[in-house]
Amino acid sequence: MHDIDLTIVNFFSIPLSFLLIIFSALVIQSIIVKMISTHIGKIYFNHPILFKSMNYWAIFVHEFSHAITAIVTLNEVKDFKVSSSGGHVVHSSNRTGFFQWVAVQAISASPAFVPPILTVVFLEYLGYINIPNIILNVSSFDTISIISALYLDLIPYILKTIGILLVNLDYSKIENIFLLFILVFSFSAAKPSSIDKSKYGTQGDLQNLIERFIKYPKYTILLVLLYVVCFWLFLSINFTFYLYIFTLFTLLPVIAIVALACNYLFITLIHLFDKSSMISVVISVIAFALVYLVMPQYTEKQYLVNMASIAILIGILKVTK
Repeated sequence: MHDIDLTIVNFFSIPLSFLLIIFSALVIQSIIVKMISTHIGKIYFNHPILFKSMNYWAIFVHEFSHAITAIVTLNEVKDFKVSSSGGHVVHSSNRTGFFQWVAVQAISASPAFVPPILTVVFLEYLGYINIPNIILNVSSFDTISIISALYLDLIPYILKTIGILLVNLDYSKIENIFLLFILVFSFSAAKPSSIDKSKYGTQGDLQNLIERFIKYPKYTILLVLLYVVCFWLFLSINFTFYLYIFTLFTLLPVIAIVALACNYLFITLIHLFDKSSMISVVISVIAFALVYLVMPQYTEKQYLVNMASIAILIGILKVTK
């Protein structure tokens, strides 16, 4: 393991620096989700079926995240409801105390983590990413070095890797189409929901999450202390494995941000297509074709399949308009 100066400051600041990076990525993710939720309304009037379908799928993924986390944390799912306008999961448990508090917090926060976890598993299964190959490289184990390594090395590397992957997808393979479907449509509700209590008379996941941290300060402090102790305990047992874990937890919000960017781009392209003249559409398609022509890794078959996919998408948009 790296030589570490374990002063009392470093004892807390080093593990908390990892949390700071993950939290900042989650904040960015939440901001983009907010942008998407208002942006998607642009296609409502021209494409109501597509609009409702996108909402239904995103809400399903959101509520599924709650349900699967409730089951994993040994809570009983009593009700599961999904529609294109909203949904909910009702869960219960006979347990009380700290561990049930942690379970309920995990259930509330689950939409921010479950979709990217499923996506990472799928990417790993398809052989598109290999987590050991993108492991965090820390030259010096101190707070500044950790933050620099995450912000300047790991996160840009993940963005570059995923970006190149998306640009070079071969749509002649059904698994790639499914992957693109997951990325574009599954993350627009990938955060704890926020509801205006004064308007609806109820609270969303985000309010409940924050409220429980404030309402139970002893549990909050105990959770932080438990995290810090476990950080150093497991780090001393297996340094490389622990870096794998933190690489994965950094990868999750970055995957979500990339997927939300795909969703935003998809909605923007539809909106621009609706507003554009036919000549503008033709010019855009030609420009898109030229970009793919200069990519030598594409075979003629892959190129034709991808162009046909675009034509089918345009046709679907016309039919559902």
